[in-house]
Amino acid sequence: MANNSNRRNFLRGVTLAGFASLAGCSSILEDSDSEPATPGTGTDDGGSRPTSTSIDTFEDLSNWSVQEGKLRTTSEGEAFEGSQSIVLEPEDGANQPVAKISRSFGSEPLDLSNRDLSIVAKVTEPEDVRIRAEVIAPARSSMLTAVRYVPLELDDWVRFDLGYTEQTGEPVMNTVSAINLQIGPMTEGASFSVSFDDLRSYPKAKRGAVMIQFDDGHRSAYEEAFGILQELDMSASVAVIPDAVGASDRVTESMMTEMANAGWNMIGHASELLPEHSPEEQKQILERTQQYLRSKGHNAGANHFVAPYSRVDASALTHIAELFTTGYLFGASPNNAAQPSNPAFLSRVQGRSIEGTKQAIDMAEAQNQLAVISYHEIGGDAVSAADLREIIEYIDSKDVDVIKPTQLASRISR
Repeated sequence: MANNSNRRNFLRGVTLAGFASLAGCSSILEDSDSEPATPGTGTDDGGSRPTSTSIDTFEDLSNWSVQEGKLRTTSEGEAFEGSQSIVLEPEDGANQPVAKISRSFGSEPLDLSNRDLSIVAKVTEPEDVRIRAEVIAPARSSMLTAVRYVPLELDDWVRFDLGYTEQTGEPVMNTVSAINLQIGPMTEGASFSVSFDDLRSYPKAKRGAVMIQFDDGHRSAYEEAFGILQELDMSASVAVIPDAVGASDRVTESMMTEMANAGWNMIGHASELLPEHSPEEQKQILERTQQYLRSKGHNAGANHFVAPYSRVDASALTHIAELFTTGYLFGASPNNAAQPSNPAFLSRVQGRSIEGTKQAIDMAEAQNQLAVISYHEIGGDAVSAADLREIIEYIDSKDVDVIKPTQLASRISR
């Protein structure tokens, strides 16, 4: 029964409405259908930025216990840093393909009252995989859960925030007694393993934040969403595909200018699936997107990018980190709202589900984290204008900041 219970809990954690909606982009054009400098891991070398604090380097595993699946260590040459990293795998032939380990803090509880968690992970057999962390504070009846989706092709080390997606009871965050790490596939029967290293904490923001993004430059961002947000004095960002601007269902340059003059960000997007291109071609695609925005006067927004279909490989993520201040893709969880541990790998949640979107906003408010809510087309068979208005009014009722990528960038650069 333990296996079935853990499996149910895991699936429940990764399929929360809104948080777990699969990300993608609609058809683009009418005629076409002191940390290591590892790519995409994020660093602490940002001048006056607050430094992170190490929680576990996985060199000593005496405080870890295996709850499900298998735990092994890598060789030094395979490790993220130090002499070893750890690898989690399901048991061979297991009916429930999950693995779970627990780190106990014994008589000295961990204080996360003003800190957010971040970890480095590597999916060594690229599949659709979700990573779940449970922060026990101080018992399972009082805990926070974080869930993060790792993109299909990303088979290199990547650092990311463990943004909280669910709360049980009333956690007391200065009495964290254990942290559990769990992995599981999105598809039954998938073969996978996940390596972990360098669990850290980062300073928590003093207030939660919400960011709203509209992908693909659909005309509905201007015709439907713009007015709704203007009524409540909110701004958002539009992820623009340069080749699609001016198409019958896409924003025009004059619409982009009007929204930008009202305080919105016009940010980069692309029609090509980046992992299908060579590293050189990926860089050219990203540079062309950035150059287009700059040529049209959207210089600030040109420093921010949304990954097409939320798919990146290691080289794409490296280029995004080099060219842009922030990068966004589906991750199913919030982020650190003050100093994200990896600004090139920021997690978004889909706005299609009203219930799930409200839950993401609630968690961002309660835990002072950043929820990035993404939409595609507004109206038709997609999210209705009425549903969008309900979410915007809900955000307005919450004690959160509504920020844009350029405002997050100012926090990162402090």
